[in-house]
Amino acid sequence: MWIYFYAAHLLGDFIFQSDQLIEQRKDNLIATLVKHVAIHAILMGMACLLIALASPSITSATLRSFGQAVFLIAISHYVIDYGKMKLSKKINGVGSQALLFLIDQVLHFLSIILVLRYFAAATSNIQAFYVMFTGNASIYEKVTATICIFILATYGAGYFLGILLQNIAPNNELQEGIYRLSDEKTEVKTKYESDGRKETEIITIKTEQYFHDSPAKIGQIIGMLERTLIVILMMIHLPQGLAFLAALKTLTRFKQFEHKQFAEYYLIGTLSSSMIGILLGVVASNIW
Repeated sequence: MWIYFYAAHLLGDFIFQSDQLIEQRKDNLIATLVKHVAIHAILMGMACLLIALASPSITSATLRSFGQAVFLIAISHYVIDYGKMKLSKKINGVGSQALLFLIDQVLHFLSIILVLRYFAAATSNIQAFYVMFTGNASIYEKVTATICIFILATYGAGYFLGILLQNIAPNNELQEGIYRLSDEKTEVKTKYESDGRKETEIITIKTEQYFHDSPAKIGQIIGMLERTLIVILMMIHLPQGLAFLAALKTLTRFKQFEHKQFAEYYLIGTLSSSMIGILLGVVASNIW
C-alpha cells in the first residue's frame, strides 16, 4: 500500500507544484512550503480513499492509522524541504546541487516507508516493498507503480538533468554553427563577346541564416517524450527501438554538431537521459 502514498508524493512534488510556487519560495519560504505540504496532504488523503476502495475489508482503525501517517508524513516533508532549501543556498556546485536533489527524494521515500511501517499494520512488514517486484502485487499496485515510474522518467529526470547540465548548456548568443548557418557556393558563368572571344566569370555566393534556439520548454518536452518512449520500449522488451529513437533525435540537430560546445552538451545530455530512461524501464519491466 506504500506505493499509493509514494504516487501521491510524486504528484505533489512534480505535477501539482507549479513554477510560480517554486519561485515564491525565494521570497516567502515558510508560507510557500505550507501550501506545498497541504497539497501533499490532500493527495495522500485521496490515496487513503483509494486504498479503502481497493480493500473493502479494511477497518476504520486502519484508516485512522493512515490519517495519523498522513499527518506525520506531511510534517516530515516540510522539515526535509525546509532543510533542502536552506542547504541549497549554501551549496553552489552543480554536482552538489544534483546530489542534494537525490538525497531529498530518497529521504521523502524513506519517510513514507518508515511512517507507514509504524502506523499501518497492513504495511508493517518492510517486505511489502519487495512484493512489487515479485509479481504478487495487485493490478492496482502495479498500475500505480508504473505511473510513478513515468513521473520519475519525465518530470523527475527532467528536473535532475536541468540541474546537472546547467553549466555546460550553450549560451543564447548567436554563434557560428549553433545559431547561424553559413553556406557558400561558387557559380561559373561563361559568355561570348561579339568578336567570338569567350570570357569566364567566377562568382562566389555566400548566404547566412540566423535563428534562435528553441525555447527551453521545447527541449524539456522532447526529453520527456524520449524517456517515456525508452521506458515503453524496455517494458515491451523491444530495446532495438532505441537505435531508431537515437537516429531520429540526432537527425534534427545534425548541422549543429559542427560546434564543439553543442556537440558535447548534446552527447552528455542524451547519454544521461537515456541511462535514466533505460534504468527506469528495467524497473518497470520487472514489475509486470
